[in-house]
Amino acid sequence: MHVRKFVVAALVFILSASASAAGLDDATAYRVELIASFNKAIVIVGFMIGLLLTVSGGYKIINTANSQQKNKFMIPVMYILAGSLMMNLHSSISVLTNTYFKVNFCTMIDESKSISSSCFSDEISGVTGQLKNRIEKVASGSTAKAFIDNVKVIIGVFQVIGFIYFLVGIYGLVQVSNGSSKDGGYGKPIVTMVASALIVDIPHTAQTAIDTLSKIGINF
Repeated sequence: MHVRKFVVAALVFILSASASAAGLDDATAYRVELIASFNKAIVIVGFMIGLLLTVSGGYKIINTANSQQKNKFMIPVMYILAGSLMMNLHSSISVLTNTYFKVNFCTMIDESKSISSSCFSDEISGVTGQLKNRIEKVASGSTAKAFIDNVKVIIGVFQVIGFIYFLVGIYGLVQVSNGSSKDGGYGKPIVTMVASALIVDIPHTAQTAIDTLSKIGINF
C-alpha cells in the first residue's frame, strides 16, 4: 500500500510539472533530472535489498542443512533467486522483454540525465510519427520536437513506475515462500513482474497493441 501511494505521488508530481511548463527547456531539463534521480535511486535500493536477501538466503540454507529439514530448502532458494533478480534489475527485465519482443529494453532517461536519442526511436516514430507530421504542418519543427521530448519524458515516468513494481513483484515471491503473503500463491507476483516489464518497455507494448488492432481492422 505504501509503495502504491509513493508511485501515485511521484507520478502526479512529475506530470503536474510537465503540465505547468510544457515546452520550456528548463522545465524539461528539470523533469529529466528528476526521473534520472528516481532511476538511480531505484537501482541502488534494489541492489541493497537484493544483497540482503541473498545473504539472508545463504544463512537460511546453512540453518536448514544443519536442522536437516530438506522440505524447507525452497525458502532460502527463493530468497537467493529474488536477491539475484533485484541486484540485476535491468538484466532481469531484459529477460522478460526478450521473451515477448525479442529485444532488450533501453532506459529512456539514464544516469547521464539526458533524453536518449536512440532509445525506442523507431517505435516512437511508428506510434507518433503521423501526429508529429501534423504538428509540424500546423505549427513548427520546434513545437514537434517539444512534443516528442514530452512523449519521451512520459515514457521515462512509466519506466520509473515499471521498475518499482518489478521490484515489488520480486519481493512478492519472497513473501509467498515464507508464508507472509496474503495472496497464497506465486501467480500474483509473477503477473506483477510481467506487467511491469511490459510497462517499462511500453513503446514495444503499444506498437504490438496497435499492430494487433490493425490486423482485426481497427486503425488509428
